[in-house]
Amino acid sequence: MTELDGFERRLLRALTELDARRAVSPPADTTDHSRPRVARRRLALMAVTTVLIVGTTAVAAASGVFPSAPAEVRRIFAGLGGDRDIDAERAVRIGVIDDHEAYAAPTEDGGFCLYFAPNPRSGPTGHHCIPRVAHADEVLFTVLPGTDGYLIFGRTGAAEATHVVITFPGDGGTLRTPVGDAGFFGSTVPEQARDTLETTHQPGPKDPPTKVGGPIVSFDLTRVSAIRVVAVDAHGTTVAHGVTSVDWVAS
Repeated sequence: MTELDGFERRLLRALTELDARRAVSPPADTTDHSRPRVARRRLALMAVTTVLIVGTTAVAAASGVFPSAPAEVRRIFAGLGGDRDIDAERAVRIGVIDDHEAYAAPTEDGGFCLYFAPNPRSGPTGHHCIPRVAHADEVLFTVLPGTDGYLIFGRTGAAEATHVVITFPGDGGTLRTPVGDAGFFGSTVPEQARDTLETTHQPGPKDPPTKVGGPIVSFDLTRVSAIRVVAVDAHGTTVAHGVTSVDWVAS
């Protein structure tokens, strides 16, 4: 080979070294990795999205903030009329009882009205306005029973209330739920607490048989008065006390 000088010598040396490094490197992987990386990223995004969705649902369920009632339900509240001035635009969905959607709307005097959507399954239907006003130091509450579960729901007249603390009788435990728009609050009654609101007796000769042939279990309205409900402010100070549906009188 002809002797090379200067630039040509340096170029040959560089190419020789590059070729030597290529010889000891592992064979090139011709697989297209771009798609798996995209797929892994997509899965990661899906996982994050799932966490956000579940987290949002959990927060919403625990916050006691009720979603707005649909337009057709607001129209129903608006058309109820009577001697109660119902704020239909602030109607909210409060839950489901025996497959019946349950809604509530505040009244201008501090009370509220309930509406249960129709369903082929037996259960509560129609509307009902409570004959009571929630004063500034009161928490109006009621238990809405169903075969599938119970809801405890009400409204406080204490403007400074941030939470409602619900203590069930016996070993039913305690719930703490935030106060939402219009002073509304509500929660599903835990199974342990539900047991403290029920009575059990053996069926008599005139009682219809139960599905499993066991004793008859029924909701006992008189036990609602044993539930202790208080509203507290941001400092945990009690600002209002519960008045149960058992003791409701017009005022």
